[in-house]
Amino acid sequence: MEIFLLSVDVVLTDERKLHILNKHKNDYEIILNNINNTVLNPQEVLEDYKNVDTLFFLSNLENNNLNVVVKLNTLNDNKHPQNSVMTAWIIRNSNLIKLREKNKTIYKKE
Repeated sequence: MEIFLLSVDVVLTDERKLHILNKHKNDYEIILNNINNTVLNPQEVLEDYKNVDTLFFLSNLENNNLNVVVKLNTLNDNKHPQNSVMTAWIIRNSNLIKLREKNKTIYKKE
């Protein structure tokens, strides 16, 4: 199946910022300081095998990695008006390896 994006912009709503704060309070500042760069210049992007039209944008941090989950606005899903950050969290290298094993790599920075 082909996917056609309706927008190239990615938004982070106040509601999603609050979600990240509530779920990842200790890492909130690190996440917000790195989320733009991760989406605009990821180290790699994985296709989420569990959720249609959802991608993991990944970047390396000093000691860990940032995973930003983005729901795409496609012709297949008119419910989401824009590409949207759903959540983001810090993952260890061991969790990154597991994420790679379970999901399809669609981009990797060389």
